[in-house]
Amino acid sequence: MKKRIKVILTVIVLVFTVLFIGASSFIGLQVFAGSTQLVTNDETRGVPDTFWGKYGMNYESFCNTYDVEELKITSSYDEHIIPADYIYAIESQNSKNHQTVILVHGLGDNRYSNYPLAEFFLKKGYNVITYDQRSSNENTAKYTTFGYWEKYDLIDWVKYVEEQAPGRKIGIWGASYGGATAGLALGYEDIDEKVDFLILDCPVSSMEWMVEKEMKNMEVGIPISYMTWCGSIINKFKLGFTYEDADVANAMKDVKTPVLIINSKLDSLTPYFMGKDIYDAIQGSNKDIWTVEDSQHCEMWIDYNQEYCDRMESFLLKNE
Repeated sequence: MKKRIKVILTVIVLVFTVLFIGASSFIGLQVFAGSTQLVTNDETRGVPDTFWGKYGMNYESFCNTYDVEELKITSSYDEHIIPADYIYAIESQNSKNHQTVILVHGLGDNRYSNYPLAEFFLKKGYNVITYDQRSSNENTAKYTTFGYWEKYDLIDWVKYVEEQAPGRKIGIWGASYGGATAGLALGYEDIDEKVDFLILDCPVSSMEWMVEKEMKNMEVGIPISYMTWCGSIINKFKLGFTYEDADVANAMKDVKTPVLIINSKLDSLTPYFMGKDIYDAIQGSNKDIWTVEDSQHCEMWIDYNQEYCDRMESFLLKNE
């Protein structure tokens, strides 16, 4: 009798184990798909006509003022093509052997979305590279990974600038999702030694938090922590890293590059604490943070344009 009960209990445990593994795998795959297919190339193609008016730019005038060269390099990590616009400052006399800033756009945007910031840096005498991130516009890389794989594209552009302009100053500006890319890149190996300054506008600091936020909005009735755990395991199995591995604050704790962080207390997409967590994690003193009270996500450039420009100019002068 005891033996029979033991067999029954063993069978029940095995059945529940199989059901648990099956359910966890199914949930993990759904979370994985939702967190790594966030945008498509078609959704991020070009920019609407209203974009230029919103930012007070005349696209034709811009292209008549600055020489814009289309570039494409092959990713050293994933072998996809990384398309970019290389924009020459007037002072460079169309030479790539010149100080250069690399601009990294946010989720849902593309390389053209960075043109307003490009104009600022061009006027300050920097050449500019603005490129399409993974699954955006002309970059057909399959997965979006909250900066973890995206960092390799940025590192490839840093190395490109190093080859073209040895010994010249290299800067990076990244917004939102692009801020995560930039932060994770600077925390990778010796990349911070190659970059002279970093500016982060409303940066994402945690892939795990962003995934959990999206699942909360779905209201499926399953514990969020369990779904996150399932998704992270599948992510590790398929892509080789967990959600915790894409923590920007942790990646940047030993970065020596001067950093300026710009954020807003009204930002609900990448809340104030994200930029503050990155700022607090950086061990050195060569860091600044500018926080406004009332701007929506990445809207400070519009709401506080003059102060935004002044803050960046002061930061650049401080780190010449």
